[in-house]
Amino acid sequence: MNTATQGPVRLMENNSYFAHDTHKYMYCTDGVFSDFIFSLITETIPVDLKNYQHAFEMGAGMGRFSFALVSHFPKVSLIEPSASYTAVLKKLFDQEQVAIVTSTLEDFFEKNTIPAQSIFFNFHLLHHLTFEQRREYFTCLRKANAPALFIEPNPWNPLIVLQLMLHPDMRMQDEWQYLWLTKKRLAMEFNACGLELAEYGKLCFLPPPITKLVLKQPLFRKPLLFVDKTKHLLPFLSSYHMFYVHPRPRAV
Repeated sequence: MNTATQGPVRLMENNSYFAHDTHKYMYCTDGVFSDFIFSLITETIPVDLKNYQHAFEMGAGMGRFSFALVSHFPKVSLIEPSASYTAVLKKLFDQEQVAIVTSTLEDFFEKNTIPAQSIFFNFHLLHHLTFEQRREYFTCLRKANAPALFIEPNPWNPLIVLQLMLHPDMRMQDEWQYLWLTKKRLAMEFNACGLELAEYGKLCFLPPPITKLVLKQPLFRKPLLFVDKTKHLLPFLSSYHMFYVHPRPRAV
């Protein structure tokens, strides 16, 4: 893949929106929230994630979802283009156990061979990429013959728009694309790049800030898992929607 002439469209280059000391709401010092989200993932999709030996998280940010990956997979690599964010990751995780790489997605795929039994996790990544950038990333996954799981904000949840309007660290001009990333649209994009949408679901019924507060009380963790089942009655109020994809088998 030739990236020498792609300066303006390189995936997730570091910029002022992902600068030091911004997006503090993404910062976590423990894995309580990510473990809860991971448990929802395993309940939502009938896929045995234990079959995968190496988990890659692309656009790992400040590790909000990374703790669960470190707990559940033998090998974990956190790929993040923002140097200010990888500095945070290096303080949170033992680098003898977790590989932390400051890299754009293009550079990562260009310089690394993806081992068998690998899976890619992507939390709140796609809505920061343009259509062309998503297409290039999906093509990289297809060439690597690797499955991937994507979690994005639920575009039908009106509370997320309110959060964007009120939160000082969030700008609509940098977040608005999530409104267009519906199941139908992303399924079409996956398919065009040789990926098959194998499983889809919604999760995290309560808004994440409230969920994090409730999870501080261990007594409420199991009841919160039960509350999440109400997503089947009011799916538009789920905070996230999730896509599990794998490369479509080539015709013989």
